[in-house]
Amino acid sequence: MGLGSEQGSVVEAAPREPARRQGGVRVWPWALATGAVVAVLAAGVLFAWTVNETHFDRPSEQFDQFGAEIAGIPGVESVDNERWVEAPTFSHPTSWMSVSVSADGLSGVIEAACASDYADPVTWTIRVGGAAEVTLNAGPPAPAQSDGARACPDFGFDAVSLVDELGRVAPGLAVQPAVWDDGRFALVALEVPSGFTSVLPLVSNAGRLLEAAGLPATGIVEINSQNLGFTFEPGERDRCVALLTELAEEYGASSFWVTSADASADGTGNVQVVAPAAQHDAIEEAIRSSGLSFARDPVSFLEQ
Repeated sequence: MGLGSEQGSVVEAAPREPARRQGGVRVWPWALATGAVVAVLAAGVLFAWTVNETHFDRPSEQFDQFGAEIAGIPGVESVDNERWVEAPTFSHPTSWMSVSVSADGLSGVIEAACASDYADPVTWTIRVGGAAEVTLNAGPPAPAQSDGARACPDFGFDAVSLVDELGRVAPGLAVQPAVWDDGRFALVALEVPSGFTSVLPLVSNAGRLLEAAGLPATGIVEINSQNLGFTFEPGERDRCVALLTELAEEYGASSFWVTSADASADGTGNVQVVAPAAQHDAIEEAIRSSGLSFARDPVSFLEQ
């Protein structure tokens, strides 16, 4: 009946897929898949490091010695320095120095930095204590202007003179001065209490501050704080102070921001105010009659 022949038959196993060869080396498919996964994961990690600007320390004995020299200058209270590289190139180390110093010691720090033979460019954060607390941020000078002093901070203004003047005209304020990429001089008031009247000395004395900084008296000035933000030209200074004083003292305005047309997404300037609802009409009328560059811009009121 053929049963014997069926029972004695052997079922052959399916042949295994032969290993692939690359350059004479046998490579199994699972190894190729594993390698692909590892490559994808590595690329993901590298991308995350790049996006997050993760620091990878590259300490330098010379930079540590430079920091120790700065720490020994009279008036210096603390020094923190860091040297690192970032993904994806892991090259061209960044050298950063953070210094806390008294107003009297600031010139000594700058002189020592500009006299240093440290070879790499240095980025600076200098916190100056005094009548006004001033934070100075600076990168290294452009190579054509450095005269070989790569560690010399380039603030874009006369830092020592400006710090002294801020102490005279705005005692008690914490201020961060800066020159933006477009050449605009900005005064950022930090940790301001409620309202904006405490920032007004920066507006009323803008001419003196420009002069102390060694910047053109005709320059545009930007004022920024938690509750006040706008730019103005020299001819508008007194009218700005008068308007803002009126809004705060007579109408209870606590915040005031102006977005210029060139800084807005739709190319239209606008004014935003925080104030009691009962005063909205009077505030808008005061803005309209001020004659300032933003007097005709749309005015909106935000909730208190």
